[in-house]
Amino acid sequence: MAVNFSTIRPEAIKKILVRGPNWIGDAVTCIPALTALARAFPDSEIFLLVRPSIGELFVGHPGVHHVVSYDHQGIHAGWLGKRRLAASLRRERYDLALLFQNAFEAAFLGVLAGIPLRYGYATDGRRLLLTHPVDLPNSRRTLHQVDYYVEMLRPIVRETSTMKPTLYVSSEEQDAADRLLQQSGIRQSEILIGVNPGSVYGRAKRWLSERFAAVADRLVVELGQLAPRPVRCLIVGGPGEEALGDAVAQQMVSNPLVLSGKTSVRELKAIMKRCRLFVTNDTGPMHMADALGVPLVAIFGPTDPVATAPYHARHAVVRNPVRCSPCWLRDCPIDHRCMTSISTDQVFQAAREIVDNERPDGRAASERE
Repeated sequence: MAVNFSTIRPEAIKKILVRGPNWIGDAVTCIPALTALARAFPDSEIFLLVRPSIGELFVGHPGVHHVVSYDHQGIHAGWLGKRRLAASLRRERYDLALLFQNAFEAAFLGVLAGIPLRYGYATDGRRLLLTHPVDLPNSRRTLHQVDYYVEMLRPIVRETSTMKPTLYVSSEEQDAADRLLQQSGIRQSEILIGVNPGSVYGRAKRWLSERFAAVADRLVVELGQLAPRPVRCLIVGGPGEEALGDAVAQQMVSNPLVLSGKTSVRELKAIMKRCRLFVTNDTGPMHMADALGVPLVAIFGPTDPVATAPYHARHAVVRNPVRCSPCWLRDCPIDHRCMTSISTDQVFQAAREIVDNERPDGRAASERE
């Protein structure tokens, strides 16, 4: 039976609950769709329901009026926790639930919360729980994740021209990050190179730690020769990646600052904004750097850059195509050839090309007068 999407009228919608993705990279790539939604429903309040770490990304974002924390490991854990969350959502009397998260649970929560209109992709066996199910696009395999989320809105949003993901750093966040860096021995005048050697998704997406160390050392030396200011390397990563950050630092000749597992998402966002260049695997921080406008080099192995490459122009993807990639596996069952075949020279040269096309103030060479 055909779905009548005209029953979702912007003038009748006062409160929208958006269930955001669970992972940082996915959350960043849904930003253009979220922005398009806010423009199409200008008189609606938008409440973003996400895990606490994801919520930190959206503090002060113009497309979100309120962030609602979904503490899936704490107060909202288990069946009783889901009922507690649903009860709190029911009290808000939302008019529409829009589900960027594809899980069955997201639609079920909308039902439990008594939200009359429930909109999202008809995935994970949840079609009957949605009042307005959207069929998956036929071109999904060739769509970037940004476009995948934007496509979901086409039945109800007239203007869906794709915008670039954009993250915002408040003056308060930047001041706090500057204080943290200063306390760690980083001066305001230093040029910073960010290195992200980890991947929460799994080991298969990680390039070798000794190669990250070698590239970082070469960049510190060569940029130091080109720039009028000293250059430092920052090693970043999420909770649980402390040992990996230390392993990279121990293999470096220069003196990096290791911040792996030592920052909140808001602190990391502001620290990354300070970087002149970011070298990373295909991870959430890669998408953060991209959305912050930081020039970056992204190393791809088991994943597909067609779907998850950085979206802005100021990036380079380094990848050696092998027959078994993309496989999307968390751990390689053979010899990890998609990553081990990528040399330090390849990544270094990609980084140098990015740097050579940037002005010392970080603007693209094409912007020069």
